[in-house]
Amino acid sequence: MPDPSCTFARRRRRAPRAASALFTAAGLLLAAGASAQYPNPGSPAIGGNPIPGTSTGRPRFSVDATVQPSEGGLDTRIDYRLDRSELLFERTNGAYRGAYEVRVIFYKDKGGAQVTGDVFQRSLRVATYSDTRLRGADIIDHVTLRAPAGKYRVQVVITDLVAERASGTELRVVVPEENDQLVWFSDLSLGTAVDSLIAGGSPREAFIPEPSRRFGLNLPDLVVLGELVDRRPPASGGASETYKVRMRVSNDLQEVVWRGDTTFARAGERTPFLLRPHLRPLEAGGYRFLVELASPSITPPGKQKAVPVRRERDFRVDQTSQNVAWESKSSLDVLRYIANRQEIAEMETLESPEARRAFWERFWRDRDPTPETETNEALEEFYRRVEYANQHFSVGTNGWRTDMGRIYIQLGSPDEVVSNPFNFDRPPEQIWYYYKLRRTFVFVDRDGFGRFELDATRNP
Repeated sequence: MPDPSCTFARRRRRAPRAASALFTAAGLLLAAGASAQYPNPGSPAIGGNPIPGTSTGRPRFSVDATVQPSEGGLDTRIDYRLDRSELLFERTNGAYRGAYEVRVIFYKDKGGAQVTGDVFQRSLRVATYSDTRLRGADIIDHVTLRAPAGKYRVQVVITDLVAERASGTELRVVVPEENDQLVWFSDLSLGTAVDSLIAGGSPREAFIPEPSRRFGLNLPDLVVLGELVDRRPPASGGASETYKVRMRVSNDLQEVVWRGDTTFARAGERTPFLLRPHLRPLEAGGYRFLVELASPSITPPGKQKAVPVRRERDFRVDQTSQNVAWESKSSLDVLRYIANRQEIAEMETLESPEARRAFWERFWRDRDPTPETETNEALEEFYRRVEYANQHFSVGTNGWRTDMGRIYIQLGSPDEVVSNPFNFDRPPEQIWYYYKLRRTFVFVDRDGFGRFELDATRNP
């Protein structure tokens, strides 16, 4: 839970980064994460899934899961990514060595019985100490396991074997039963690609996964990897077959922000593909990428009409100087919750994208508690709160614009929430208590549609 006393004030003194706690695998606290999609659950039209898991301790890493067809069944592929600076390296034989362990365990969603799991060990060796802290040299790898059909909680734990510390997270995965579905999309993976490998190699070879499914300045480089499985007999006479697919990206309000289409040739029963939507800067928030087979039209045996064949995948766009600059002048409005009077007055004068970008960068540089690191913890916490407000308080408008959103962004999670939904003599209400701050806020739902507003008569 975030510290409710965090007010994002401008800082004159820079506090050192707090040391992370050490965890053992046995006592690891696992954060709830996302679920993997699955390729053939019966209907070829499958919904999206939440954002994948990210560890809460060190070593910090992100992980995503996809269920993919393979020889003799379906495999669950676990992609993970961690910065090498998260690992402790030891000097040995004139070089530096790091080592870590990946532990993956499948538990039944109901009952919690362990079904399968495995442990994978990896080691790294670099020549110099500076190589152990090389920025941008993330460790990107994967492990693959096979589990029987069912719904699972998958725990992923990475242990730094040199530092003897571990962290983990949890995903939900559904492995479907095999069926006779003719055409379907596998799970989609989101990431970037090596352009030089796209033309000559396979899509998988060119693909660089982004397990967090979070994109910022690299949003224009986003690509989508998947497979189209087609169990129909090939065309007679060796005639070439092509697929046409439609794509679209929609935001949390179900508004379509991008559309496109493309074609690619069939490559047998399994046709891998790599899609690049070339997205322009988007407002920070949640989005969904959808791919749908436009042609050929697929009518299952015994059916009278064609069924849709589609696949979706959720992702998030982080706030950056680029989308602040691209968006309208109102893109900076959320900063008013934590800005001082001088900064608010300056915001009123910003007209050009360049001016908005420069202001936003300076605003957060002044509030960075650890300027010597790449991470700006104040910025990340602020937009985490904005994201939470949009997810939980959006009723007819963006959640950050509501009274609840404003209080949550400014003060963080309340220490206690009391709900009174069935009052006889007054509207439904929620009361937020911030004990450390000695503050109480009363919100009322005057029209019964979930639009809670501050009760001015009961709030200071």
